[in-house]
Amino acid sequence: MNTQLYLNFLAAMMAIVNPIGIWPVWSQLTNDQASAIRNRVAFLVVLTSYGILLVFLFSGRYILEFFSIDLEIFKVAGGILLLNTGISMVRGTASQLTDRKENGTTNMSIAKQRFRKIVVPIGIPALAGPGSITTVIVFGTQADTTIDYIVLPAVVFVAFLTLFVVFLNSLYLERKVDDIVFTIFTRIFGIMVTAIAFQFMLEGLGEVFPGLMGNGSVLEKG
Repeated sequence: MNTQLYLNFLAAMMAIVNPIGIWPVWSQLTNDQASAIRNRVAFLVVLTSYGILLVFLFSGRYILEFFSIDLEIFKVAGGILLLNTGISMVRGTASQLTDRKENGTTNMSIAKQRFRKIVVPIGIPALAGPGSITTVIVFGTQADTTIDYIVLPAVVFVAFLTLFVVFLNSLYLERKVDDIVFTIFTRIFGIMVTAIAFQFMLEGLGEVFPGLMGNGSVLEKG
């Protein structure tokens, strides 16, 4: 059993999923709905993101090979998408909905309508984006035993289960935290997301153009 591989993967997934970091955005996108509806939206978001990552965990490298896409190019393209999300978060537009009205006869039908509106940026690219997809592909290529193929999906499940618990308790957290904290935290997290996006793009470009990271590059030294 490759315990070190599993622990490294868990640490990476928890850092990328970042339940506390994404919570303010989630709150602002769903705080106008009843708790029962929010819980269903949370389930849909987590299930969708988890499903996408499972696909890339088991067959990500084959998907990229099928479309003749190098992992380095994927990092650049994904970084651009993530950059757009980060900038939107800093500006405060990522957590704004122009239409918050849903019509439905059941909580699930209303939840599905809200889910369609917030799957971007919550589901993609925040949760199932370049960072998480690249991570599961990299760790997935290291799986070579039956235990690996059982434990690695379980690690992703643990990360998203933690996120789901945070989403379910968001109402309690909102009662304890002032709205201004949401705004500040979203802006700060937006800066971090923007920095991560730039790092993905620079890493991808550096691998495509090795000379780009030369001459004492900070990223190269890291």
